Amino acid sequence: MKPRREVKLEDRRVFVQVVEGLLRHGVGERVTPRLRERLKQVGLDLDRPLLPAYPVTQWMHCLHIILEEVYPGLPREEGFRQLAAHHVEGYGQTLVGRAMMRLLRLLGPKRTVHQMVQALRGGDNYTEVRLKELEPGMWEMWMNSVLDAPGYAEALFVSFLKASGAAEPHAALVRREEAGTVYLLRWKER
Repeated sequence: MKPRREVKLEDRRVFVQVVEGLLRHGVGERVTPRLRERLKQVGLDLDRPLLPAYPVTQWMHCLHIILEEVYPGLPREEGFRQLAAHHVEGYGQTLVGRAMMRLLRLLGPKRTVHQMVQALRGGDNYTEVRLKELEPGMWEMWMNSVLDAPGYAEALFVSFLKASGAAEPHAALVRREEAGTVYLLRWKER
């Protein structure tokens, strides 16, 4: 896979299908007037057509607002985990997401790990991912981003693996590096 050119933080964008998947479908009915207003104050107006892309810094701010409004009282990490699970569910209701979720069921876990690379790259203009199979059912995944959303990426990966039919999927942050984050993905081989 051809690497993308390096995109500066201020030029990084999250594409509309990511925003639509979470807000229109994943969070859906839980979008309260207060949440709608708070998002509008930071430039994401749900009363207008969504933009083709949003700055990643704005999107991260929106994720924190959504967390505060939809999962009040939950520990931060658990809230982000639930938010990510709802995000994958919501993404699966978009045109692109429906097709991808059907494909994951056909591919199975090993090929789904590779498909996750495509899904992650398709959601923005900057994500780079490198995979390394450590043993059957265990992969190391490096991503060129560091999220201020503990548990979010891990829950995304687990949700994708569950959709593929993986038995007992697990994802854990291994380490943060200056240029990215390393995760361990594993599941039971059948």
